Amino acid sequence: MTDTARVKLSHPIEVGNRTIAEVTIRRPKVRDLRAMEKAREPGASEIDQGVAMAATLCDLPLEAMDEMDAADFASISEVLGGFLPRGPA
Repeated sequence: MTDTARVKLSHPIEVGNRTIAEVTIRRPKVRDLRAMEKAREPGASEIDQGVAMAATLCDLPLEAMDEMDAADFASISEVLGGFLPRGPA
């Protein structure tokens, strides 16, 4: 089992003065899941939590995630979902 995965972005984003065309996603740890829950602001949606988690695990600022194409975010989310265990059927 790998500790990271790479996702090539279909629509690269600009972060500062650099273009991001690929992101490396690290496997989440329990501390990441706990931090995501603790940081949840009142009124925040599940998508807000997912974006925050993706930003953390991709080492990107939230502002960069906001500019990301929805299809690229979906690809990252799919990889993140693969890192998490499935619940009982």
